Amino acid sequence: MSEKDYVAQVMDEWYASMSSNNVSVQPKSSTLLGMILAKYDIKPKEDTRDIWDEYLTISGGQFKGWYDSLTEEQQNQWHADLKTSRRTNSDPVDTKALLKG
Repeated sequence: MSEKDYVAQVMDEWYASMSSNNVSVQPKSSTLLGMILAKYDIKPKEDTRDIWDEYLTISGGQFKGWYDSLTEEQQNQWHADLKTSRRTNSDPVDTKALLKG
């Protein structure tokens, strides 16, 4: 079996996060959590990239390379987000409603 042990990876990330936040638990708690997690088939999410967030942080000269690196599904998501953004930004704003107290 060459299946990766994600339980161990989750536990390692948990320990690292606790360490960076100066949090600790009793060793027995860690053992119990590991035993519970071992009962489940844990897999990472397929795509955890936030395409829109990446788009907002790249410079104009990097756009073509960034866009070409996206999968077809990610490109479709980017276009949908762009369309939503334009619709939201072009809606007229009733400034009087914003000033009502």
